[in-house]
Amino acid sequence: MPKPGAAAREDLDRLIQAADRLPTLPAVAIEVLRLARDEDASIEDVAYTIARDPALSAKLLRMANSSLFRRGAAVTTLQEATMRLGLKTVKLMALSFSLAEAFPRNGDRAGFDYGRFWRQSLITTVAARTLARLVHSPHENEAFVCGLLSHIGELVLAECAPEGYAALRTRTGEGTPCAALEREMLGFDRHEAASILLRSWQIPELLWQSVLWYGQPDAAPPEVSSEVRELAVMLHLADTTASLIGDDNKGEVLGALVDLAREHYGLAAAETEAFVVGLEGGIRETALLLNVKLPSAESHEALLDQARRQLMELSVVTAADLEEATRRTEELERRNRELATKAHVDALTGLPNRARFDDYLQAVIEARLEGRGEYALGVLMIDVDRFKRLNDEFGHPAGDEVLRHVARTIAENVRDTSFAARYGGEEFVIVVPNVTLKQLELVAERLRRSLADTEVMFEDRRHHVTVSIGGACVDAVRSSDAGLALVAQADECLYEAKRAGRDCCVCRHLEGL
Repeated sequence: MPKPGAAAREDLDRLIQAADRLPTLPAVAIEVLRLARDEDASIEDVAYTIARDPALSAKLLRMANSSLFRRGAAVTTLQEATMRLGLKTVKLMALSFSLAEAFPRNGDRAGFDYGRFWRQSLITTVAARTLARLVHSPHENEAFVCGLLSHIGELVLAECAPEGYAALRTRTGEGTPCAALEREMLGFDRHEAASILLRSWQIPELLWQSVLWYGQPDAAPPEVSSEVRELAVMLHLADTTASLIGDDNKGEVLGALVDLAREHYGLAAAETEAFVVGLEGGIRETALLLNVKLPSAESHEALLDQARRQLMELSVVTAADLEEATRRTEELERRNRELATKAHVDALTGLPNRARFDDYLQAVIEARLEGRGEYALGVLMIDVDRFKRLNDEFGHPAGDEVLRHVARTIAENVRDTSFAARYGGEEFVIVVPNVTLKQLELVAERLRRSLADTEVMFEDRRHHVTVSIGGACVDAVRSSDAGLALVAQADECLYEAKRAGRDCCVCRHLEGL
């Protein structure tokens, strides 16, 4: 994506600053943003802020019980919802719902249709999070927020440059103007407009960078982090999915979506189509949460049938095509076998990823409930101290090297019977079986010292790395929710360790769960 010229960027900055029609953030959203940037913010801090907005509290409860998030029995209190979703998820979901309240739900300006904007954003939101879960990405919740914000640049153009945007709409008719045409006529496009507005709101960098680059993820410069690239690709596929569901020209869009899913994730056409069909329930649930009115429409299966028919009309199948299709199918099967092995491995650190951890912990809990394993169980949560500052000062490549170093140190310091994984971002997790509180504290302290006593070399610079560790253990497992409770308590102890000054460990013993 070409960067706008300095004059065009200055014009866009001025337009956004002068646009009194752009929404301002609600007070709760401003506070949630502050808490999202505060490494020491606790579950109690976030819950107190959310409780000030009864409508937001109700939405979080409904979200915790929706098909997108629900695991196990229904939750009935904000505290239960917070424990189920986790601190990071609650922050991002509260931010999503608060931002959504800042925008009108209907109306028209300069050819900009608010109803269509919301429907497109809604489908992109659900598709992005569902895709992240399908490919075992640790950024499910960031994908949800980015999906919600992905089309905000169109609104910015309509509100800040109404005459130019109206001319764009006239030139493209019913369709949404492409980014290249926006740059040609205005000097900037919707992605650049969105990034400027989101930065002015102090939205986290991972989110606004992903919104900036999802239109052309392959064009992102080398300094863009791997997390941004990952989210940008998922948003690109999610946006294409929204076009498939909402636009008339479904055949070409289905072909593009299948190609993208195969290229980036090795998904077969049938898997991609199943993904589209599976979005239907989540879209309707989320529409109720965000107060978005959906038009009466055919089922997703019927929409796919229509897309397939259009695609067949566009295709001329020859013997050479069939031979090439067979070759590609064989190659895809080979790649799928490779992906099945790699699906649960974090590419950066080589440790198991969040999805593998979730599966492992649940299997351990079930084994104890069935009497097939030792009852005592412990969990450690490890967070790299001041990681954001390190990224900001030295760049993401340095941050990646630090994460690899932490992962190697963890692997070297845990027993063969323990299980270590990358939980997401700069967080790691270890499951320690058959452990007392004293033993868990010794494991945590040994790991903390090992990291504090070493340095990371990157580009001739030494980086001193410390971690904060929170832990929880239980003598007996009596409930299938014991794993969630252990992780939640370990996470709370981790934040207590950070509040105590970082580079320390805090562990707690829980009664039988």
